[in-house]
Amino acid sequence: MEQRGTLKSWNDQKGFGFIRPEAGGEDVFAHISAVHGERRPLVGDRVLFVAGRDPQGRLRAEHLRLDAPMTLDQPAIRQRPASQRKPAEQQARSPATGRARKPARQLVAGNIQRLPLKLVLFALLCLLPLMGSLLRLGAVLPLAIYAIASLLTFFLYWRDKHSALKDRWRTPETTLHFFELAGGWPGALVAQQVFRHKTRKLSYQLTFWLIVVLHQAFWIDLLFIGSGFTRERLDWLLRLL
Repeated sequence: MEQRGTLKSWNDQKGFGFIRPEAGGEDVFAHISAVHGERRPLVGDRVLFVAGRDPQGRLRAEHLRLDAPMTLDQPAIRQRPASQRKPAEQQARSPATGRARKPARQLVAGNIQRLPLKLVLFALLCLLPLMGSLLRLGAVLPLAIYAIASLLTFFLYWRDKHSALKDRWRTPETTLHFFELAGGWPGALVAQQVFRHKTRKLSYQLTFWLIVVLHQAFWIDLLFIGSGFTRERLDWLLRLL
């Protein structure tokens, strides 16, 4: 659970400082690697943090952000200040060099690890619904259902993440799974990576990927097996819509 406090001290060159908890007690160590937000912290900032302990049992902040309206995380704030970079690093980031664009792209994609691999996986998972809708059914309605459900699911993930950070009422997991099953699993997959939400809870991930597998099996049967069961259920669903 997040706690409130004030940044008592901060060494921006070395990237660490101490938080004085609002509730009192021992000062909490904070490192720049735990900071999230749009800027680096300053002495006197009011902050929200999640307390934990390092392997030696010392109190530290595992997650730290400014006590302000929620903003997009900027991974660049966790890098060393420009005055502490080596000349070679500064040259690599200088607009005057031909290598300037490559680091910029890495910063944009810094929130999601192994982004190219995950984009390929996402495209492969979406391939069967796309082929089934356009080639087998010749209709865009299933794709429209996927798109609308994905947008709704993405919003629910955003709201649940925001509620978790604010310690407010959470969206039930059954609700998230319902919208995933209704076709919103692509939006859920994107939201999990963008917000880093629901990615570490094993039971949730097992249910989520079971839903994805069920959707893939549905389209595999329609495209390649043709058992008739899938087509009958799809025709029934389309008549309802």
